[in-house]
Amino acid sequence: MINQKHCPFCQSSSAKGCAHLALAAEARDFVRRCVERSQGQTPWQLLVDQRHHLRGTTSEWSPDHEDFTWLETAFCDMFLKNLSWFGAMDYEWRSGPRPEEGGFWVLLWSRNPQQLWWELRDEFERKALKLPPPSDSSAWLLGLSPR
Repeated sequence: MINQKHCPFCQSSSAKGCAHLALAAEARDFVRRCVERSQGQTPWQLLVDQRHHLRGTTSEWSPDHEDFTWLETAFCDMFLKNLSWFGAMDYEWRSGPRPEEGGFWVLLWSRNPQQLWWELRDEFERKALKLPPPSDSSAWLLGLSPR
């Protein structure tokens, strides 16, 4: 591993893993794996379909309309960074037994990964239904404030 990263919470190496490593995935699989882990396939597909419909009705196209469906940084900016349980996102180069098996991996960190996945699914549903995000004052009711 080149440029190995460490957990922002407990400083464990990414190779050893720790309870805070929510996901380690090849960059090309990152978005799909986040959707799978959150079990948010249905609201995710609704979001993708809404974006395609919006693109068709406005007769304009820009990369911004599509980036969140495959580019991990755009996905992180749009869906992860504002979540209470989001910790950090890092990249590292991992190599396999053969040179062609190497690639960039995305590491997603959270104080509580399960809470992160639940919150991400809620975020998909909220955006798919175009509901406003919950206010910070209501988070204490659910006991979900990690900070």
